[in-house]
Amino acid sequence: MPEKGIYLKFTENSLIFRDMSNKAVIYFSRNGSTKGAAALLARRLEAELIELTPERKTGFLRSGYMASRKKRVGLEGDPWAQCRDKELLVLGSPVWAGNGTPAVNAFLDKADLKDKRVYLYLFQADPKLGSAPGVLEYLKGRVENAGGTVAGTLALHGASPGKTAPEEQYRSQLESWEIEG
Repeated sequence: MPEKGIYLKFTENSLIFRDMSNKAVIYFSRNGSTKGAAALLARRLEAELIELTPERKTGFLRSGYMASRKKRVGLEGDPWAQCRDKELLVLGSPVWAGNGTPAVNAFLDKADLKDKRVYLYLFQADPKLGSAPGVLEYLKGRVENAGGTVAGTLALHGASPGKTAPEEQYRSQLESWEIEG
């Protein structure tokens, strides 16, 4: 069995070892759009995939209220330790009530991002992405306050609340997003 952070890839004529220890895609997803994008990005970047999972599930209205107040939730596991030794992070979140999610707020509260390059991406139901610039600016400030550098941002049109955006809706945007790492 390979060590943590190492995976094996078989090609036609060889076995390749890839070290995923310096990159991670961290995300929160309620309905699957952000999760789908995270999986695509992790494969493309050969990065570890880290899901932010709240300790308790909240309903739609309560979640929106918590997001509107920039509240936090407890998170399962230790996503902070999982990304401690990473150099490049991609952080994904849906936009709720014109804000980021309580799970991402909780992650950023304790994250030590010193000397890390961070890319931010958002999914928003509004096709005009009206709230995305403000949310990205807020998250950028949080990343910088934690010692990180935001190297790029991307806002994506998702689906209506409770729905999942089809992969073909966002795949080309993710594939053309320039992430150096």
